[in-house]
Amino acid sequence: MADDSRSDRTGDERPQAFAMLDEGNDAATRLEAVEALGNPSSSMAGDERRIADRLFRVVFTDEDATVRAAAIDALYFHGDRYIEELVSRVAAAVRRRDGGDVGPDAVFVRWLTSGHAAYRMVGATGLGAGVASETRGASSAADSPDTTDVSTVTNRLREAFEDDDDRVRARAVRSYATRGGEVIDPVRPLLRAPNPLVRRAAVDALVSIATPEATGLLATAAGDGGDRLRKTVAERLYELDRPESVSILIDAVGDPSLPVRRAAAASLARLAAEGDAVRGRDVCERLLTDRPLWSDDGGIARLLYEVAMTDRPDRVTAATQRHAMWLCGELLERADALDRPAVAWLLDALGHDDPSVADIAAAYLPRLDAPDLEREVRALAGDPDGDSDARERARSVLRRLKRETAASAADRSIEYVYVRRPADYTEKHAE
Repeated sequence: MADDSRSDRTGDERPQAFAMLDEGNDAATRLEAVEALGNPSSSMAGDERRIADRLFRVVFTDEDATVRAAAIDALYFHGDRYIEELVSRVAAAVRRRDGGDVGPDAVFVRWLTSGHAAYRMVGATGLGAGVASETRGASSAADSPDTTDVSTVTNRLREAFEDDDDRVRARAVRSYATRGGEVIDPVRPLLRAPNPLVRRAAVDALVSIATPEATGLLATAAGDGGDRLRKTVAERLYELDRPESVSILIDAVGDPSLPVRRAAAASLARLAAEGDAVRGRDVCERLLTDRPLWSDDGGIARLLYEVAMTDRPDRVTAATQRHAMWLCGELLERADALDRPAVAWLLDALGHDDPSVADIAAAYLPRLDAPDLEREVRALAGDPDGDSDARERARSVLRRLKRETAASAADRSIEYVYVRRPADYTEKHAE
């Protein structure tokens, strides 16, 4: 295996940076190397794991605090997962070193007072991580060899809400909620922070706190905050499995901002899919009751259709898409009047990549009271250029439409003749 201190090819920056980290070099040289590893060029992209391991080594062994802090920043550049790994490694090292006499909490609390923002960031993260909290739930130092009790931890984290580094503030407020902090007044200013990381973290904290006061503050933010804050609340509120969430999100569906409305529709569908305290049927009934949600562009039904049809799986789960299509179908079935675009939504969904979404759309199509429905379905069923699965589902819908039309005619004692063209009826009765 080639030595990391030498390069076999021109322009290979990783070995050069690794060589500069040698303990024989001065701190300025090592700092330059760490910064290079935190901002790698494309030639280093395939070595991320090796780079991370070398940076971890720097964090734990370099004699200069500034170099160690820069290594933490470099790890942060490569992704949050490395900061979480660092927290785990620090906690494990503390336990090995102190044999349980001093828990990780004490170390992370101390790091919160560091002059280096990178250390404070790790401290704030560590206090919210499971590995950091051997004293979680303890009310006094006597409950654990770690003398850092829960109230001390939450107080230190609250102080970090005013840190001048946004990464520290965001991680501190999340950890505050994780560690049982329930006083919401310190969280309130963070909802209007300029940095989106901090705003999202404040919303996440309120969702985790989940007290009536926290829920009320979320409702206020969803109604009176700026566009970005309202959107953030709408995006995250599905995690708060409470009936109040449905009310807040339904109000958000009528927001003046389209991105907020879309976020609220997706969150409603996800709450219906994943909630325990909130059932999908409860969400459906509320939507059916709120007729003002209907608008010329289809209102909530159109938004739910867009959720079901999104090509962004990173934002919407499969269960969310299925529930969005179900809710859309329920609303369309009960609409006072439907135009062609509404029918086209379900027709488009017949070719969805998720067979369950497509089957739900197929189940609702025959239940729509829409003009020219059969003609539209027939056109799709016979389209040679259409998706084969969509054509097959369209044929199934067409068969159901025929059966239902025949059954309805029989109930009225009227002879039913399927009419493909006007001459069909004339020829039938000319026999």
